[in-house]
Amino acid sequence: MKRAGLPLSTALAFIFGPDFTPNSTFDMRCLFLLLLPLAHLSAAQAVAPSLAHTILVRGTAEQELDPEKLDLLLTYRFSDNVKESGRTQEQELGLQQVLKQAGIAPEKLVLEDLSASGYGGMSKTVNATVALTKVYRLTLDNPKILNSLIPRLVQTGADNLRVVNLESSRMDATRLEVAGRAAAAARQKAQIVVKQAGGQLGSVVAAVEVIPGTTLSEELLEGYRKMGSDKYKASENQAQIPTPNLRKIKVQAVYDVVFEVK
Repeated sequence: MKRAGLPLSTALAFIFGPDFTPNSTFDMRCLFLLLLPLAHLSAAQAVAPSLAHTILVRGTAEQELDPEKLDLLLTYRFSDNVKESGRTQEQELGLQQVLKQAGIAPEKLVLEDLSASGYGGMSKTVNATVALTKVYRLTLDNPKILNSLIPRLVQTGADNLRVVNLESSRMDATRLEVAGRAAAAARQKAQIVVKQAGGQLGSVVAAVEVIPGTTLSEELLEGYRKMGSDKYKASENQAQIPTPNLRKIKVQAVYDVVFEVK
């Protein structure tokens, strides 16, 4: 049985409208344009490397920055605010004196938190002792004085000191630089392995940024699936969170990269 076909002129009239009048030259051009996407699709499928001929490697890089600005949290605790009211005032005066001697403006010190709790009596107003906790935030525009400043702050009676919010104007540029070094490290590692195995390293097939200490997100899983569904399992144990250096800003980059092997 002969199968009926749809004439090209009828198909073009369906696409471009009933008033369309084809000619042989235009027919060939339209046919070429209609078939061109299919040709590109076939070419892309032919060029795409097989995951069986790829290598997955991890590249890491890190760099430490000196902070240009930081905050210091100072905690003072008083077991009896009534009996120790004199010591409270003395500590506050001592703290202000230390800041003055260090050339720190008074407005750089603010009261971050104040909490009180009563104990030692059945009533909150009678025969009760009030324990007081004060937390100050001290902003340092010159972190280099931190080493000499901390002992003097402890001498004022501070029970706890904590460095937070380390800042640097070079953060963004350093992140880009470290990311580039991590990618270069991944390529270098892949080149050594592939060369020793007798192959030749090709171009990048896929790359995924690994965030230390985080779980595998859907985006990260999808990136590994594109590399090969059985390959991301080896990378589920993410890079461990490094021990922080409270005086430095650590910038780290970790990338898993898939390369073609020729």
